[in-house]
Amino acid sequence: MDGPALSPRELLILHQIEAELGSDLELERELRTMRPARLARLRRSLVARPRSVVVVIACCLAVSFGLLGLAVALRAPALLVAVVAAWGTALAVLLALARFTRRARNR
Repeated sequence: MDGPALSPRELLILHQIEAELGSDLELERELRTMRPARLARLRRSLVARPRSVVVVIACCLAVSFGLLGLAVALRAPALLVAVVAAWGTALAVLLALARFTRRARNR
């Protein structure tokens, strides 16, 4: 330790805090595995991205699943090509957005 030693009162408080934290089973499991929950990781990942990127991804997913459902229901290969085109367009838009936001940050 770099600083002065803890006083007996501070040690008592520290032990009480550790005892309370030790009784929290969920916290103990979380600390033991050191892996945040999947939904929490997804949420942090989405919050870290610009809102426009998240909206484009969400729209692309909705359109893709809609077209995929239609392609399966109607047995139309052209709709499968439309799904691929929708994803290609979305990737192109995301790349353009990434370049635009990177240039805007560098200015």
